This record gives sequence, C-alpha cells and structure tokens, in this order.
Amino acid sequence: MMAWRGADLSFLPEVEAQGGVFRVASVLRDCVQIVRERGVNLVRLRLWVQPPSGNNALAPMIALARRVRLAGMDVLLDLHYSDTWADPGQQAPPASWAGLSGAALATTLREYTRDTLRAFRDAGAAPIAVQLGNEITDGMLWPHGRISSQAGGAGWSGFATLMLAARQGVDEAWGATRRPRVVIHIDRGADVGGATWFFDNLLARGVSWDICGLSYYPWWHGSLQACQTTVRTLATRYGRPVFLAETAYPWTLGWNDNTNNLVGLPSQLLPGFAATPAGQAAFGASIARIMLDAPSGLGLGACWWAPDWLANPSGSAWENCAWFDFGGNVLPAAGAWTTQPS
Repeated sequence: MMAWRGADLSFLPEVEAQGGVFRVASVLRDCVQIVRERGVNLVRLRLWVQPPSGNNALAPMIALARRVRLAGMDVLLDLHYSDTWADPGQQAPPASWAGLSGAALATTLREYTRDTLRAFRDAGAAPIAVQLGNEITDGMLWPHGRISSQAGGAGWSGFATLMLAARQGVDEAWGATRRPRVVIHIDRGADVGGATWFFDNLLARGVSWDICGLSYYPWWHGSLQACQTTVRTLATRYGRPVFLAETAYPWTLGWNDNTNNLVGLPSQLLPGFAATPAGQAAFGASIARIMLDAPSGLGLGACWWAPDWLANPSGSAWENCAWFDFGGNVLPAAGAWTTQPS
C-alpha cells in the first residue's frame, strides 16, 4: 500500500457552504470521514495569500486542516504564493507584494512562508509537508521568478533565489531538524525529459528539497507508461521520494451543471479505461501500482485532485472527475488507493 494516499479537499468549505452534501449509500455523511474510512491518510490543501473571494484564505484553511488532523489524517500544505490559481500558465504575485523585487521580494517570501507555517502549527494544524509553489515548471512570482523570462538561462537565477528564500522560511518556522518535508511540484508527470531538466537545474543552483512532486492528467500529459517511466527515472536519478501531487480521471463524460467540464470527450480517455465508476477506480488502482513499483520504495504515493468538487451554485468544471456521483454518493475510486490491480 502507498505510504501517502491523498485527496485534495481544498474546495470542501466552498462546496459545503453552497449546500453540497456527501453520502454513503444515500445516507448523509461528512466528506472528511468518508475519505478517511476509504484509506486516505493525507489531505492536500491549497493556500492563497489574500484571495478576494475569501476561498482558500488562511483562516478557513487552518480550520479545515484542524478538522483533517482531528480525523487522524496528515496535511500537505500547498502554498501557491498568489491570490489566485498558480499553475504553468499563470504565477501572479499577490497584490500586496506588488512593486517588490530582488532582495525585498525574497525577504517577503521567506517571512510569509515562515509565518504561515507557524500559524498552522500554533493552531494545532501543523502540516507533515509543504509545497513551495504549485506547478512551478516555469518558476513562480512572475516576472521576477520566471525561468523563461530571460535568454541564456538567466531566468533560473531569479527563480533559484526565490526558492532558496522560501526554503529558508520553512527552516525558520520550526528549525531545520523538525520542519515539514519540502515538496517541489511541477506538471511533468509523463515527461521525463522536462522533469529531469527542471530538477537538474535546481540541483545545479543549490536548491534542496525532500520530495519530487508531479502532476499527471492523461488528457494533458500522456500515457500511464510515460508516467511510470518518469516516476522511475526521478526516483533513481535523485534518490528522493516521488509523489504524484495531482491526478484524477472521470467516472462519466456527462455533466451536472452549466459549467463546461475540463474532461468531456472520448478522445481524452486512456485506452482500456472507460469513463465509468469502474474505469475511474481502475485508473486510481493503476496509479497506485506505478508508485508501488518505483525503485527502492521511493514511490511515496499519490493525491487525487478535487474529489470533493461537486456541482454547486458557483459551478464545477470537475464534477465528473470527483469521487462522488451527481447525487453525492461516494464512488469506488475513493478506495482505489488501497486496491491495486494484480
């Protein structure tokens, strides 16, 4: 069984506030308890700095982290270093950091990382691990930390400076010997060349980390075989655990609201994995097998992204990739991390 069997429940406060409900065999239940009972032992939570909507802000994420910890699960804190989504196509600095650059930006980043981790710790919601940025394949806090912003590789220098500052903030929060494990997360779950290019450059610039984090969505990234090659290569090359920080698969190509879903075409599916509850569960079990087969036991685990993002008044682009059907009933995929194919 994988060491980390994760679910990203960052949408949960928003879904619950808008009337979303979760069920087991039509009986209303708490989503956190449902996933725990199906073998999840790690909940990933994203944090935005000062989001205008209030979603994924510090106070509600600390409250959710406490709820997760009280249920007996660990927390992986995903620091986006933005007021909104940070991903390969956008890495906007927080509005309150506007105008900062150079040493001032690095200092602010270090202090924010330190103070945020202390706030979680002091609230009884200490994370077991922390992500320094989200899908930072082209850096973060653009343009200052954008890898592709300058010719000749000079963009790496600015990015590395920021990463070193963030890592220093982690060490200052608890002390280097007791700190959370540091995850560095990119989106190259089936691109071995892109992944090794990124982590080789981090090593060359003295940036240290504990866990290689990857996103893997087959419709964007490629085959299960390519994912396995990437996981095995990173484990061997860096001697560090590899973690699929984001993955998911649909249980239907239908929809339950008026928001366009990100996955809705037969061409987006993997051969042999139908968009059915059984196909979704089989995909999850195959991901678990890939991680279990990593060299030297370095396949740390995987995290299903947004299994809680049910259709709601705000709309969901993901309700067909959740772990719950359109009536809120839990699907077999919620237990797939503990059932690997033979």
